[in-house]
Amino acid sequence: MTWYRSPDASIDLLRPLEKLIGKLESENIEYYVLGDLNCNMAAPKFDYSTNILFNIAEVYSLDQLITEYTRINDKSSTLIDLIFTNTPDRVVCSGVSHIGISDHSLVYAFRIVSMESTTNKHTTLRYRKFKNFNSDHFRSDICQQDWSNPENYSDPNLMWAAWKQLFLECVKKHATLHVKRARASKSPWITPYLKIRMHDRDILKLKTSRSKNASDWLQFKVAR
Repeated sequence: MTWYRSPDASIDLLRPLEKLIGKLESENIEYYVLGDLNCNMAAPKFDYSTNILFNIAEVYSLDQLITEYTRINDKSSTLIDLIFTNTPDRVVCSGVSHIGISDHSLVYAFRIVSMESTTNKHTTLRYRKFKNFNSDHFRSDICQQDWSNPENYSDPNLMWAAWKQLFLECVKKHATLHVKRARASKSPWITPYLKIRMHDRDILKLKTSRSKNASDWLQFKVAR
């Protein structure tokens, strides 16, 4: 989900965002919120709007993945382009690419993804391998791409296709696609409900490892 809040927008614009996040939480699904929220998460002291956004993230136990400045000019450096998620354990890496498309830098996050296809005899999984992924080399290659090329198109769909092609060329180079054979049959006792409960258990474990709180540890033990 993407969200934009202009610099002079009312603080009330964060209320619908909070309501939407609450709805996503109630559906117990994985989600990501990203965009230019004009709340400087790198400020020494948060202003009122940034405090509200920070509190929303705290209430719903969201992780903010971006830690570098995303808008740098001759007057200031701010972290206002953000990525929040309720499943940070599924993100391989995240960061900022300082490319010259605008005064805002590109933020990114790589999620663990497997693409499943089936045949009559067995199941195969296609996935990208991140074992030797080097984020610095990846960002260096990203910066060397000709990002002015998408601007040659007036159709936004063609612009997106040109941008995507440039981006995926770098992805293919640094995270190669692999195929492996999987077991033909799945465990029948792993029901959709059980998967949800397993996900809840893993989130509690992550929370416990960070807080070191006895109450959190007890909740994790119960879920486990």
